[in-house]
Formats: sequence, structure tokens, C-alpha cells
Amino acid sequence: MRIFASAIAALLGLVPAVATAETNFPAEQIEFFEKSVRPVFLKHCVECHGAEKQEAGLRLDGRAAILKGSDEGKIVVEGKPDESGLIHAIRYETYEMPPAAKMPDEEIAAIEKWVKLGMPWPVEAEPIAPQTFDERLVTDKNDHWAYQPIQDPPAPETGGDWAKNEIDRFVEHRLQANDMTPAPLTDKATLIRRATFDLIGLPPTQAEVDAFVNDDSLAAYERLIDRLLASPQYGVKWGRVWLDVARYSDTRGYLNDGQDRRFPYAHAYRDYVIDSFNRDTPYDEFIKEQLAADYFAQEGDRRLAGLGLIRIGRQFLKHQDTIDDRIDVVTRGVLGLTVTCARCHDHKYDAINMADYYGLYGVFDPLHETMPLVGPIDADPRYPEFKKRHDELQQELANHHANVEKSIRTEASTHFFDFIVRAISQKQDVEVAKYEQNELEAKNVRPHLVNKWKGFADREFKPEHPIWGPLQETRALGEEAYAEQHEALLAKWTAEGSSVNPAIREALAAAKPATLMALVDTYDELLKPIGQAYREAGFDRSFVDKLEGDQKAIAQAVLHGNSPLALNDGDVRAAAFTSDRRVQKEIEGKIRAHEIDSPGAPPRAMAVSDREKVGKPVIFLRGDPGRRGDKVDRQFLRVLDESDPSPYTQGSGRLELAEDIVADDNPLTARVIANRVWMGHFDRPLVLTPGDFGVRSDPPTHPLLLDHLASYLQKNGWSLKTLHKHIMLSATYQQSSEDRPELRQRDPENRLLWKMNRRRLSFEEMRDGMLAASGGLDDALGGRAVKILEDPYPPRRTVYGFVDRQDLPNLYRAFDYPSPDATSPERSKTSVPQQALYLLNSPFVARQAQRLTDRWKDQPEISDEEKLAQLFRAVLQRSPQPEEEAMLLDYVQNSEQKGDWSAWDNVAQVLLVSNEFMFVD
Repeated sequence: MRIFASAIAALLGLVPAVATAETNFPAEQIEFFEKSVRPVFLKHCVECHGAEKQEAGLRLDGRAAILKGSDEGKIVVEGKPDESGLIHAIRYETYEMPPAAKMPDEEIAAIEKWVKLGMPWPVEAEPIAPQTFDERLVTDKNDHWAYQPIQDPPAPETGGDWAKNEIDRFVEHRLQANDMTPAPLTDKATLIRRATFDLIGLPPTQAEVDAFVNDDSLAAYERLIDRLLASPQYGVKWGRVWLDVARYSDTRGYLNDGQDRRFPYAHAYRDYVIDSFNRDTPYDEFIKEQLAADYFAQEGDRRLAGLGLIRIGRQFLKHQDTIDDRIDVVTRGVLGLTVTCARCHDHKYDAINMADYYGLYGVFDPLHETMPLVGPIDADPRYPEFKKRHDELQQELANHHANVEKSIRTEASTHFFDFIVRAISQKQDVEVAKYEQNELEAKNVRPHLVNKWKGFADREFKPEHPIWGPLQETRALGEEAYAEQHEALLAKWTAEGSSVNPAIREALAAAKPATLMALVDTYDELLKPIGQAYREAGFDRSFVDKLEGDQKAIAQAVLHGNSPLALNDGDVRAAAFTSDRRVQKEIEGKIRAHEIDSPGAPPRAMAVSDREKVGKPVIFLRGDPGRRGDKVDRQFLRVLDESDPSPYTQGSGRLELAEDIVADDNPLTARVIANRVWMGHFDRPLVLTPGDFGVRSDPPTHPLLLDHLASYLQKNGWSLKTLHKHIMLSATYQQSSEDRPELRQRDPENRLLWKMNRRRLSFEEMRDGMLAASGGLDDALGGRAVKILEDPYPPRRTVYGFVDRQDLPNLYRAFDYPSPDATSPERSKTSVPQQALYLLNSPFVARQAQRLTDRWKDQPEISDEEKLAQLFRAVLQRSPQPEEEAMLLDYVQNSEQKGDWSAWDNVAQVLLVSNEFMFVD
């Protein structure tokens, strides 16, 4: 009857004539649903709109449920996608669903087609259920592009003579498929400036430009690349790229105890990175050194400094946050996976669960922080002077520790009344402090020593104990009851045949203590001689063996087990007053400042080593270390392992982890670094999310090209310099950056590489370039950080500037310097007024302008035309155009000098802040 009614309604035009739930859909439509629609619902929708959870009352795991709609009504009009709320939502026209990010266009088109077809759905199909983790693991391994083995694809044939190597054939093939052509090669002056900034982060000199432009040999460009790759400044430029990933900083971050926030040897890691790039350390070895150098390098080996990758991150107040940061810098920085999203629950999108996360947590948790030598201890001739002062400070610290320890041990073996009365009295401390038998002021009674006596009493005091029996009975009765019953109790304790020690009996009979205070005072008198003997013996328990009789029995009792007299190092630390610890921190601060600031400090590094005992990690339920879940193995991520990964057994497992990361069958490591190197040359990566290659990432624009680069890197011994050269020798890299409006309209982001991308200099390149242009750059390598933003503006390269992660200068932020709080896969690109205001008003920029004009101050014979030509050649490596010359000379000749600042200084500053200087074509 319902089918008949629907048919009548359709004939009358009341509802669209489409297939109903009772109708079998054609097989090809069911196949379309299974291949193109069900996976989309499964991927984006059923987690919030499925059997377990129905936000807004909406379920999207069954046809009937979809037809029913949400709490607000129907969401689909069968056959009419443009009238369906579901389609409006996924198009982001009304609600924006899914909220995390808009679906790819092809997925939206599939849902639109499905609605237009009448929502075909298998008649017997069960509602869509979320995949289990194991199912997601299999699906991701099989389907996600980034988890597929790296191929070594043959370059396609493209014809013509534009292509110079395989890279060009991959690029040209895509251009031809889209009816586009590449740009012509750029001119040689532009090319040398591009290559020089790309490889060493500095502009070429006019002499270098002239030599390259005038060299007509076919090998001129290759020789240029080889010269730049051999320059020590190459490591400065590309080391800084890695330091973004490594979240490098010279400080720890927030500390709430007044300590010096500076790392004493953070610079050793920075220098190691720069040196490794200059050495062209194979990338796989580079990674292994940063994770596990202590497994194969001995004290004094420079490679130990690589362990700074683990050490120089932010030091959080909670230890588990510090471990989380270490996991993140390795997995997101090297593997391109957001593993730390699985800290509190299984990853929402990627097949990474809490067991994976806490398996890695177990790798980075059981570590000691160390500062090993990474060179000869006396490498600097000023080392003896450093050591003399260092030894003095260490002795000052040792003396302080010794004095505090002696005070604590002396108090513990002297003032028995003060501690015992607080351990057994039921009164408040404020009342106990009024007892006249106290020898210490209340503020000077160390709480830890009181707690030691309380714990000792709980364990050792028993009613029938020959030494502690009277104290235990009194403790149980309380002060008032003891005062009322003291005569009977004393009679019992002092009676012939009593189990109480004879010396205790005799003392009680003589003192007849009527109050708890008096009773404790009696014990105080008995214990003081023992305490004195203990002190005279240098706090050595063996003195008891020299005692005899009752006194020996009392000494054995008070020194039994976890004695409140026999303090260990932990007790001494716990008993120290806040004032004691403050003095300790002040001395430690002086030692750290001496290590940081003294030029003769030995070459040490921030490193780690494994603890002797490495336990099995456990899952923290909801990320709470107080809620322990199942134990897990320390092992690699299962989504990257062909089979079930083997548990790590060598120490913490850091070396095994490093070997898994750089293994030939790991599909991510080579792709991630190849993508990052490509981004460094083209200002845009092939994979637009360089820190996330997970299932939410877009595939690369040129997947075969990315695999070619990754396999080329692996086949050439993981040499990054070889990869640079391969990229830069391509015609793709040598293209002009000239705009072509007709192609820009079709590919506005230049994803298909029909021209070279024009890019703005980074903050480091801008500052270093100005220094180089003015002739003031200090390009020496290595050493401690300097305050480059403070007068007199040290002219060292910017990578050697002091980086304070707790107080990063606003200037750094204005020019998109990455936050050192976390790994930074890619820098932001912003244009804000603060950038222009700095360039126009900065004393640093003004100083470089004046340095340029100072060159001819003592040469009055130089003409204005020659002065202008010198400025252009120094800053822009070219001569001025006639119109530029006319305009600027007219300005100079009609301007008045104001103080020390001349019209020529203005011209120099204009050139330094010009777009031509600030951008690389």
C-alpha cells in the first residue's frame, strides 16, 4: 500500500520519483556508494553522528536515519542536492561540517551525486560502525599515500629540450597535462642571487656577480653551486632551518624558583648542527646522533652534542609535559606525524593509539640529564683561570652542603624533646611550642625530623617494648589521661619484674614525671649521651658496638631500622629549610653563570644518558599519571612497521628507535626531509603540511617527484648537499619568477610550478644581508650566544643571537621567527605594519646605512654619480637605471644635512629596505 501511495504521489508531482528504501538500487549505484560514499561517512561523520553518539539528534550511519534527519528536521531532499541541508553543510554554506576542516572537493561531489541518485544504500546493509583501531591500522597502511613504500619512479618522457634532469620531466609532464608551459630560464644575475641566498643566506658580492655573469662556460653554474655548498656559511643557513625543527633556544623557559633560566651549553647543540651540515653528515647518521650518540660515542666526541635535540626543549614544571615535548620534536619534526595527539586518547584521525604514544614515552622517560665533554677540556688557553674560579664556587657549594648537613644531623641527635613531644602529643604545634622544655624556637624545628619521629613511633613503639613501651602507652592515652593515671603507670613501669629497660625504670623512678612533657624530658636526658657519642663517632652507627649494658640497648633501639637519628642523604635534603635551599640555588646560579659567561669554560654539551633501571612504561589513563593503565612495550609505531614491532631491549631503546626511523623501509623519514629541502628552495613544499603526513594531510602536488627526491637522497648516501645540487641544477629551479596572468588565473598558487616563486627574505637573511652589504658582517663560526638586538648590535650572524623562549623579542615575532616552545615545521608568512616601522626607524638599519656611506667620507674626489653607483652595487649588485639615478641625485642635491644624518644616508637606507633587496626573485 505504501509503495502504491508513493507511486501515486510521484505521478501527482508531490514527491520526486526516486528509489525508496524498499527498492533495490542498481548494482552500479550500490558499488558507487560502497567505494565513494560509505568511506566518506566513515572518515568524517559517524564518530559524532553514529550509533554511540548523535550530535543534534542526527545519525549518518543508516539510510533511514539520514532520511529522518536531525532535531531541527530533514537534512536531505532525495534527488535534490541543492535543496538538501546536508549538502549545504558540507559545502560550508550554512553549518560547517565536518568542523575540523572542509572535505576535499571530490568527496563533496560524491555526496552530491549520491543524493541526486536517490541515496542508494544496500538493502541488507548494517549501519556504518566506526572502525576498530586494528581495522584503521590495516586501512591506513594499505590506503594512505604517505605509508606506501618509497618508489624510484622513472621520469616520464616529455619531449623538447627544456628539461635538464629528472625533476624537470616530472614537472613538465604535469604542466603538459594541464596545457601549460614552464617559464623561460632567469637571467644569470638573478640566478646567482637566488642560489647564494638559498645556500648560504647572504647576498653575493658585486665581484661574484660579475664573475658569474661573465663566465660563459657550461660548467659555470655547477661550479657556483659547488662553491656555495663548500662555504662554511652553508651550515649557518641550513643549520638554522633544522634549528626551527629542533625548537632551539638558549633558555629553559618558565622557572618558578628564581633560577637562572639559561642553559649553560645550549650553544654546543647549535654549533653541532651547523658543523654537521657543513660536514654533510649523512642525514640518517645525523638523526641517530641526535637520538642516541651516547650509545656509540665516547666522552669528548663532538657527536654527543647532538643529544641536545632531546635536552634543549622547554623545561616544564610537570615531567610528563617535558617527555611529551621530546616525543613531539622527534615524531612531528622527523616523521611528520602528530603522535602526541594520542597522549590522552587514541589519535582521532591517524592509526596511532595510546599504546604507541606510551611506548615512546618509555623511551624518553628513563633518562639522566648530563653535560659531557665534546672536546679537550683545556681546549681554550683560558681554561686554568676558569677552573680556578669554578673550583672555588664548587667548594663554596660543598661547604654549604656540609654545614647544612652537619646542622641537621646535630639537631637530630641533640634536641630529642623537641621532636619526640611533637611526634606523640595530640595537641597543636602552637600549644606544644609553649612547653618550657623546648630547646629550639618553633620556627627552627625541622618538620621532616618531626615526621621521621612520627614514622619511627608508628613502626617501633609497642606497649611491651622495653625502651618505648612507656611512651607508646602515654601516646595512646593522651596528655590529660596520663596526668590523671601517671602514678599507677609509673608504679607499673618501675615495679620489679617490669619489662621496661632497667635504665629507663631507674630514670622514671627518680624523675616521677607527672605530665607528658616531663616524661618526654626524662627520655631526652637518657638519649642525649647517646646522641653525643653518635656525633663524636662522626655519625657512624658502629659506635654502638663500643657501648655496654642498658645504654647499648637504648642506643640500639633508637638507631634501629629507619632511625630518626641515622639520616640518609634524602633525609638531609628533605630537612633543609627553605632558606638553606635558597642559598644553595644562589651558589648554583653563580656556578651556572660562570659556566655560561666565562670564555675559558670547557667544551661541554647538553646531553642525556640512560638510567641503570629501565622499567616498562604504562598507559596514563586520560593522560593522568595518577591513573595507571596497562603496561606497554617500548617500541616503534605500528603504522610504520610491516609486522608487529619488536620491543626495544637495549637500555631506553633510543638507538633502536633511531634505527627504525632511518630504516630503508620507513616511508616517511626520507619524504619528510626531501619535502623540507624542496620547501627551502621553492618557498612552498610539495606536501603543504610539512609537519603532518598523516591521513588528514593533502597528498603531494607531485607525488612521483617527491618519491624521486626521497629515493635520490637514499641512493646518494643520505647526502643533503647532493640533493640540493640535484634540485638546483634543474630547469625548474632556474625558471624566471615573472608572472603570467593567464596561468596565474588557472593556478593562482603556482602548485604546478609554471614559474619560480618569489620569496621574502627570512629575518636572519634580512639582518645578515644588511650586515654583508654594509661590510660589517662577522661571519665567524661557533661560540656562545650574543645579544644582537642590544647596542652596540654585535655584527655576528643572526643564528648566534640569544634566543629566550620565555621572552622572545617582539621584533623576532614581527618577522615570523618561529616560537621555540615547540617544533616548527614551517614559518608563517605575514605582512604587518610593524615590519615597515622597524625598517624605517631601527637604529640597527640606520647604522648599516651609515656604514655604507662612510666608505667615501675621506674621499671628496668621488663624484655623486660614483657614490650612487657604489651604493647600488653594494646593496643590489647592479648599477642604477637612468631614471633611478636622476631621481636620487636630484634628491641628494636638493636636501639639507641634519646633524650626523645625511641625504646619502637616506638613500642607503632606502636601498636596504627596498623590495628588490628584501625579496629573492
